[in-house]
Amino acid sequence: MSAKRKSARLALAFLAFVVGLPALADVEVHVVSVGQGRQTDDFYALPEINLLVDRPGSDVALVLIDGGEAHWRIETTQGTRISEVVRDGPDEAPARVTLSGIPMQIEEGPDLPLVFGPVGADFRAMLDTVGDRFGIDHIASFTALHKAGRAALRVDRVDHATAALSRDYLADHLADPRDLPPELRGWIETPGETGGPDVRFDETGVTLSDPSGLRFLPITGEVPAILLPAASVHDPSSHTVFAVSYGGPGYLYAVDALTGAWRVIAGLNDYDASALLFDPATGQVVLTGAFSRPGDIRAFTLDGAMTSTFVPTIGFPGLTDLFDYGNEHGPPLVPHLLRDGWLLVSASAPSGPAYPDEGAFRLYAVALRSGEVKLLAYEND
Repeated sequence: MSAKRKSARLALAFLAFVVGLPALADVEVHVVSVGQGRQTDDFYALPEINLLVDRPGSDVALVLIDGGEAHWRIETTQGTRISEVVRDGPDEAPARVTLSGIPMQIEEGPDLPLVFGPVGADFRAMLDTVGDRFGIDHIASFTALHKAGRAALRVDRVDHATAALSRDYLADHLADPRDLPPELRGWIETPGETGGPDVRFDETGVTLSDPSGLRFLPITGEVPAILLPAASVHDPSSHTVFAVSYGGPGYLYAVDALTGAWRVIAGLNDYDASALLFDPATGQVVLTGAFSRPGDIRAFTLDGAMTSTFVPTIGFPGLTDLFDYGNEHGPPLVPHLLRDGWLLVSASAPSGPAYPDEGAFRLYAVALRSGEVKLLAYEND
């Protein structure tokens, strides 16, 4: 979010309805995010967002995020202590915050994204900013609404069920790799080469770079034209380049690096691939999906027989943290190694370097038969 934000904050221990309550050691930080307030009959009044806080005996801090031009009307039940309120919204839009009718002064504050669910990179960024602001590793609850209604939103419980409210929730999702094939465990401990690009694949053909120099292998008339080339890999043991396109129906090609002969292994029937891996041990070419379907994984034998596995994006723990989930496509899954039916794949945030370098990344093992996913390693930028 590029616009500067304003926040309103006020220590409210002096308010009459909480006077005399003892200070509590632990503060519950509740986040409420509303895109648009409700317009009242008063045309000149700001759209209203009504909020009722019902946490008697608890020390509550509120983080209020809105889309601008909003009047937050906060009320509390008896015995509820509000220790602090932070409001965040676009600085060019008028806003007002009142607690039991008492106005609060607005000050410049953190730049919090407007989010509507506990998922995606924006939510993680918000959680980190709020966590740093209050010195906490998790928030007590998250409530979101695109447009406020007449009824008040309620903050009345601590959410223990939503793991994503914790800053390091992925620690509980890490899998034990000891039941994986030894080669995969070895790769995790000492990551193998991600493969410096020794193949360039474009609409004209393949350019292969090896110790002998550059060789251009132009596409021949025996195979369909290359539309939207996606990825390629060179297998030195068989002297073959495998390449995949997704324009039109999409094709998986094999190119003999010695003779320059091209052939089509399989037509992809509108399947969009983003990356591929050739496994010499099984003679399979494994493709991972592009755009909104990175977990659409397909394996082809060299005679074109196909098996497929589909894992939804949310089936990969922490993958949605790397992008604006719901508004943009996620990063591709890069295949690294296939052993005994387990495929090792990684994903990196668009702005971060690929594993094993530092940056935001996720490393998974996927069982191609069952679709089981194991989170093996992660790093947050």
